Parts: sequence; C-alpha cells; structure tokens
Amino acid sequence: MTLLIGAVTLLAVLASTLAGGAVPLRFERHARTFLSFSAGTLVGLALLELIPTAISGMGGDPQPKLLVVLGAFLVTMLLDKLHILHPHSHRMDAECPPVEHAHPPLAMHGAVGLLVHSAVDGLALAAALRESPHTAVAVGLALAAHKFADGLTTVSLVLSHHHRRAQAVRLLAGNASLLLIGFAVGMALVLQKMQLGTLLLVMAGFFLYLGASDLIPSVTVPVCRKRDVFATACSMAVIALVATLVH
Repeated sequence: MTLLIGAVTLLAVLASTLAGGAVPLRFERHARTFLSFSAGTLVGLALLELIPTAISGMGGDPQPKLLVVLGAFLVTMLLDKLHILHPHSHRMDAECPPVEHAHPPLAMHGAVGLLVHSAVDGLALAAALRESPHTAVAVGLALAAHKFADGLTTVSLVLSHHHRRAQAVRLLAGNASLLLIGFAVGMALVLQKMQLGTLLLVMAGFFLYLGASDLIPSVTVPVCRKRDVFATACSMAVIALVATLVH
C-alpha cells in the first residue's frame, strides 16, 4: 500500500510538472510574460521554500547557513560577470531601448538549475514516503503546487531567449526525468539532512541571483511593460500563498 501511494503521488507531481511546461509551449507568443512570472517564482522559491526548509532541517544557528546562500550568490555573480555563464558586454541605458536585447542567456543555466531542483524534489518525496504515507501525500500536494511553476519556468526560460521548441521540450522532459531519478535515489539511499540542506541553500543562492539580477531586469528594462512587472508580482504572491498553506 505504501509503495502504491508513493507511485500515485509521484505521478501526480510528474503530471503537474508537464502541465506547467505545456502552458508556455501552447501560448509561445506570451513567452515574455511567462518569463516575468518565472522571475518571481525563482525569487519566491528561494526565500520562502528552499532557505526555510534547509534551515529547519539542518537546525542550529541559521547565520552560517545563510552564508552558504550568500556564497552561492557570489559565485554565480562572478561566473556571470567574468563572461563564463553570460558572455556579452553590459552597458547602462538611460532609457528603454527600442528593440529587445538578445544575448546568450544565463537563464539557460537557470533551466539546468531547475533540473537539479527537480531531482531534489524527488529526494524529498522519497524521504517523506519513508516517514509515512500520510506525510508523502502532504509533501506530494505541496510539490504538485510548485512543480507546475517549475515546469512553466523551465520552458519559459528557453523560449523567451529564442531557443527552439525542441530544446524546451527536452529540458521539460529532463525536469520530469530527474524527478523520477531523484525519487529512485531517495528510495535507495538515505541522504543526511546536512547534505540535502546544503544543496538547497546553494540552489537558493543561484536562484536569487538568476531571478533578481538577470530575469527581473530583463523583463522590466528593455520594453518597460507594466504587464511584465505585474506577472512577476503575481508569481511571488502565488508562491507566498502556497508556502503559507503548506506550512
């Protein structure tokens, strides 16, 4: 019975991921608005899910743990500004430019980061199932809520930077696959809370930099659309609502 509940819960989370990714694939011309939504999602996940979950699970003084977040943010910034992740020259614009600014995106690395996040979600679901079927269902419902946003964000990051739909589909499939792999690894191996918590904190720092320094400016500066800003605010509100209901 426990394995059956785990399988059904896993399939529900998987379906939510794929459904989220299908939205920007279906409405590709609105990819920029979905990217705006994704920006708020990444910042919200980092602040309201990843960091609190890691600190709660690891226990002890939170300050050293927040230093891990800061370190991950700093390392990502250095890789970006040294043109390792995001190789193009930056300049300050006095006003909104007339055309959209295209560049090899750090956002693509964000899509890959979401794949890692998906594997961690699988680990979390497996850990919950080890504890009890009821815990697994509760965790599964929470994951289903935010995995929809994960799927949407993964595809939006790819499409909004003018990559092919096939690449977006591959990354969405990778997101779903790594959820399954993470679950399988979590059932086979037991990760220590310190190890899992550290991974969550590193991802939080990466997501904070990606969302706040790369995605949010990219959707507000080039075309100055109020709809983009509203979409970012809405995504933060959605993540806050889900986090409040779950916790």
